[in-house]
Amino acid sequence: MNRSTLLAVIAAGREHLDAAIADLAAERMLDQIDVTWTRKDVIAHLEAWERRVIENLEMLRRGGEPDGSVTTDELNDRFFACNRDRTLDDVLAGERDAYRAVLAAINGATDEELFDSHHFGWTEGDPFADWLRANTDEHYVEHFEQLTRAAR
Repeated sequence: MNRSTLLAVIAAGREHLDAAIADLAAERMLDQIDVTWTRKDVIAHLEAWERRVIENLEMLRRGGEPDGSVTTDELNDRFFACNRDRTLDDVLAGERDAYRAVLAAINGATDEELFDSHHFGWTEGDPFADWLRANTDEHYVEHFEQLTRAAR
């Protein structure tokens, strides 16, 4: 994979996400879709992970390592608690900003930082591009069903 391919794959995933929510009226974004989450909460969740992957890249570039002591479920719970009371407009704008920040981070990173599987030891042999995809296009696919399912 190269930078152009990475950006194209992420953009294709983004188009799929945008299409999934484009026709949803605001009230549908606030529908309860499982025991606790609304569609708005899913978008806030995506934003939180987009921001986290950028923070991780920045920390690695400074020579540090992201904190691995908190589990994914614990992070998800924290993200949910922090974002639950945000307005829909704020969540949508925040997620768009986070997505743009991911693209800027990709464009600002070196090829070695993105694609050399041994550049950052923290990634345990995976290129950082895989982490970016796991928190963008692959993550969108993971939550697509939640965004398109009927309300409870």
